Amino acid sequence: MSELPGYTVAPIQEDDVDEVMTLLKRTFFLDEPLNHAVGLCKSETDPCPELEDYCSHSLLEGLSFKAIDSEGKIVGVIVNGVCPLKEEDGNDLLTQARNCQNPKFQRILYILSRREEGARLWERFPEDDKLVEIKVAATIPQWRRRGIMNVLVKETEEATKQRGIRLVRLDTSSAYSAMSAERLGYTCVYTAPYKDIKMDGQPLIVPEPPHEHDCVYIKKLFD
Repeated sequence: MSELPGYTVAPIQEDDVDEVMTLLKRTFFLDEPLNHAVGLCKSETDPCPELEDYCSHSLLEGLSFKAIDSEGKIVGVIVNGVCPLKEEDGNDLLTQARNCQNPKFQRILYILSRREEGARLWERFPEDDKLVEIKVAATIPQWRRRGIMNVLVKETEEATKQRGIRLVRLDTSSAYSAMSAERLGYTCVYTAPYKDIKMDGQPLIVPEPPHEHDCVYIKKLFD
């Protein structure tokens, strides 16, 4: 646990899960550009089991962190998980997209599958078989622009190195997240304009400006 002005950073524990999910439903579920563009959730009480499962799946791997204020309230979170560089057939994103019963989430999964095929990380980093992926990051509005995400990312990198994993992955659908990734020393290995990611001749999802590109960023923590 580390203390910083106004807040403390610590690993997410089992008894944090409900509070973390409530925070995500009030922020990431509504604000993330792809979620917002398809109207995935209209309010924090609008359920999306597929996204809830995606967010909660990695929470207790010991790699996800929270920022808490002086009253013990969670004001920011980062959800991370260990992932293979290439999923096995049957568990890949394209298969998940084809099998998804939620048409809005299905469109997002198709975007993610194109992202995976475009980045082809297993070819770029053949010496690695896994990495840590920053899956979700969110801060409540009152605590934004205070550097919380930068600290949570650094905490993630330290935990990743302690596990002997050298790659951290950060995908960005938001122009602001992409700028943050570059400031934090991440290298863009894939980018595609949303208007060019199509199915049946039509763009799958086109978020509102300035969110115009889908990107994958990677940082090598050691050689």
